[in-house]
Amino acid sequence: MRLPVSPVLLLAFCLLVFAAATNSHDGDINLDGALDVADLLWGLQDLQGSRTLLPEEACHADVAPLVSGVPEPDGLFNTGDLAVLLRMLFADLRFGTPGNQFNIGDSIGEGEAAYGVVGQSYHQVVWSTGFDMGDDVNSLNERFESNAPEDYYENNSSRDGIFNLAKSGAEMADFVSQAQGVIAAASLTPSGQAGMVTVFLGSNDVCAPSLVEMTDPELFEYQFKAGLDKLASSDVTRTAQVHVSGLPAIYWLWNAKHSNLLCRWIIWPFVPCENLLGGPRDDCANSTSREDPDMIYPGDGSNCVRRKQFHAAIRDTYNPILSRVVEEYRQSGALPNARFTDIFGVKFDDIHVNDDDCFHPSEAGHALLAENEWSRTHWGHPAAACTP
Repeated sequence: MRLPVSPVLLLAFCLLVFAAATNSHDGDINLDGALDVADLLWGLQDLQGSRTLLPEEACHADVAPLVSGVPEPDGLFNTGDLAVLLRMLFADLRFGTPGNQFNIGDSIGEGEAAYGVVGQSYHQVVWSTGFDMGDDVNSLNERFESNAPEDYYENNSSRDGIFNLAKSGAEMADFVSQAQGVIAAASLTPSGQAGMVTVFLGSNDVCAPSLVEMTDPELFEYQFKAGLDKLASSDVTRTAQVHVSGLPAIYWLWNAKHSNLLCRWIIWPFVPCENLLGGPRDDCANSTSREDPDMIYPGDGSNCVRRKQFHAAIRDTYNPILSRVVEEYRQSGALPNARFTDIFGVKFDDIHVNDDDCFHPSEAGHALLAENEWSRTHWGHPAAACTP
């Protein structure tokens, strides 16, 4: 099999143009803005030797191998890429910039207290559908608008009621109703379809008065599947790119503010996450232990141990449920473009937590989330960038 473009040259080219890239490995080989049979023809001609793809064309063609349902560019265009291209054309597989984006979530999805007012929502700053071009948050919405300004129907102040369905206090039990809201709201867009749905739920399921009062894992999984089933049951959402975010390491929110006396004694007693924030004084054995929530050290006090058990429950129980179930739905074809994004490794520092409730992400916190959510998608992979 002939390799028309050197893999080293192709990857170097992709990396070189990353800063100015406007699209990802999306199968649009002829760069006409659409994925269609013409792209398949160009790929076949290249493999047969009657056409030689230019570097930028080959970069868009490099859609295989697939790892966790997203392209992992290997610098080659071969029959493996052609097989994926066939799936993209005829089996509802999507990697390109979506036509729009809907947000399912809780208070984080509402940007609650991001600018420091407890109970106030700031949708404009949200990591996913945020639309304030003047803030420090480069949201997914703003990135898509920059990548494809003519094709992407972006969220803005007048459309936010359509695209942001998040509700403060929402738990996984609310996934179904928010999914139904997306299906209904999609009719208000030019395409009538949901291009992408971001799902960031579960924080209120794990935040509870005690460890035993966290949402039962089996119920959590049942409710998660019910929401996915709702998306899979409608032609409006079945082929949407469903971006399911894992739960963050909420432990770091406590760690970021643990030495703030106002947070510890005045504010946290009223924040409903007692299994993390109760007994807020640091009783870990030492600072090394406090900075290592994955291990219980000799001398760790009861509150420190409880917080680390809370951390472990997210890591070992709830995030694995999300990851496993998403993969099941993707593999079965029920939601062929559903993908799980693991952000558990993201660490929140003081600047990332607002100073009024000492718990929700600040503007800087949403910027941190946006960057890490994006960088873990195929769009944000440096080697996945191509020229227009």
